[in-house]
Amino acid sequence: MMYLLFVLGLAFLVGGGELLVNSGVKLAKKLHLSPLVIGIVLMGCGTSLPELSASITALSNGVPGMAFGNIIGSNISNILFILGLSALLSPVRIGWTGFRRDGLFLLMSAFMMGLVMWFGYLDTVIGIFFILFILGYFVICYDKEPEPEDLHLTRRKEISVLLYIALSILGIATIIYGADLLIASATKIARIWGVNESVLGLTLIAFGTSLPELTVSIVAAIHKHTSVAYGNIIGSNIANIFLIMGAMGLIYPTPVPPLWASFWVMVAATIAIIICGVFGKIPRWVGALFLVGYIGYVCLLF
Repeated sequence: MMYLLFVLGLAFLVGGGELLVNSGVKLAKKLHLSPLVIGIVLMGCGTSLPELSASITALSNGVPGMAFGNIIGSNISNILFILGLSALLSPVRIGWTGFRRDGLFLLMSAFMMGLVMWFGYLDTVIGIFFILFILGYFVICYDKEPEPEDLHLTRRKEISVLLYIALSILGIATIIYGADLLIASATKIARIWGVNESVLGLTLIAFGTSLPELTVSIVAAIHKHTSVAYGNIIGSNIANIFLIMGAMGLIYPTPVPPLWASFWVMVAATIAIIICGVFGKIPRWVGALFLVGYIGYVCLLF
């Protein structure tokens, strides 16, 4: 029964995230909101909502190892597995202009997380700083808002704004419920099998909450829009640290578990993607190395 609840929790997390993003985008367009709201707040942060909900729920249940493991594990999974698989399907091209900005923030996010782990405690002040930092990143990315882009929304029968709002609320409720199911069942499974809760957060929960990023990146790679796959992963990794840890610090100040081994794997993956950015692409053979590295990492954890 616990395994079924675990799968249901994952399904609710992913489904709720998809529902919230899709209905939110339609609502924003209906209300003629700016491209900043559509592109950054709804789409950019949308794929990180499962990680956010799962980590906050884990903290509320007294398992910080699972919460921080989810963040680190998701960032590792995003680069080594998802971006590696995307590159294997179609070599990923990396634009130099965006890379100079995003690569710097990606390195800074890893550095800041290292400082918090060394400090050993995530408090309200750090949480506020991280939230302000991610807001600053959003402003820098969109200081000159582009023209509204086609978000592939077909002009179907008009649906009322109230319905979009109701769907958005339903998406949020589904995410919260899914996180509760996922964390509660995962904690019981970890105790039954004698698996460390941090390891579960670094692997199964991290992979499960990364499913929205996986979907977006694989679809983009199949359609040869590899820059979308790259941007989705980099933006998600930055948000996973600054947005999620910022929210965690604001809501549940907590000691930080010393997950140094996995943290250095995350740093190594981050440096690898930075090196690829310098060369402007992620070829297939590098994607294959990323996948092998991820499989090896997971095997070593267990």
